[in-house]
Amino acid sequence: MPSSTDNSPYSTTDAPPLADGLRLYAEGLTCQREGTPLFQPVSFELNAGESLLLAGPNGIGKTTLLEAVAGLRHYSDGQLHFNDMNLRDHPTPWRQRLCYIGHKDGNKKALTCLENLDFTSRLHGCRASPQAMLDALEAVGLTGYEHHLAGNLSAGQKKRLSLARLPLVKAPVWILDEPFVNLDVAGCHWLMGWIRAHLQGGGLLLVTAHDNRDMQAYATHRLELHSAWSNQQPASDSDSDNGHEQPPETPETKADTP
Repeated sequence: MPSSTDNSPYSTTDAPPLADGLRLYAEGLTCQREGTPLFQPVSFELNAGESLLLAGPNGIGKTTLLEAVAGLRHYSDGQLHFNDMNLRDHPTPWRQRLCYIGHKDGNKKALTCLENLDFTSRLHGCRASPQAMLDALEAVGLTGYEHHLAGNLSAGQKKRLSLARLPLVKAPVWILDEPFVNLDVAGCHWLMGWIRAHLQGGGLLLVTAHDNRDMQAYATHRLELHSAWSNQQPASDSDSDNGHEQPPETPETKADTP
């Protein structure tokens, strides 16, 4: 739990109240890149206060899967539901309930740090107060940079600015792709504090974090992605179609609970 010394605008006592009974579940979800399956079909279920850590080798499709769940790209097969909503049929209300932060920081280079946070909170329909934005910038170590253009920040500062939106947007679902990259020890500490507060408040989290042991240990579920081709034997000419190998029929991958 974040301590009083964290100087965080997002503690377990003031975390936004989230709807009871949140549930996100996927069944047989698959993604493709240029028509080629990336990983074996995956299934998982998350309930209020739970997190899913995606794992697997580089290039397996972790980012692609997170983007598909976030509604930023199409998944090729399977079912994805949030509570009683089929997300293929209701993409807009789903996007209104999540905060996605990927490899790209999502900051507007021509806006100041404060203007970026104001813009982001407006997009999520929950305009943050000036004091809340100042508190968020202070928590991520950007006090004094309120009126600096985002385009002039260092890589680490840009990452901190993008993460500063988390306590402001009041989204019940967080989807974070390698959020600990470019953060120092102190940054990893306050981010873990925010994640704990979010989950203890009943939120959901999908995350990749290959280099953060705290997140790996804290995650409720772990889902290891396996290549759609991992069981493929070297194909002879008779095993191919027009000279191209065909992906094998592979078993479904389900999330594990530590």
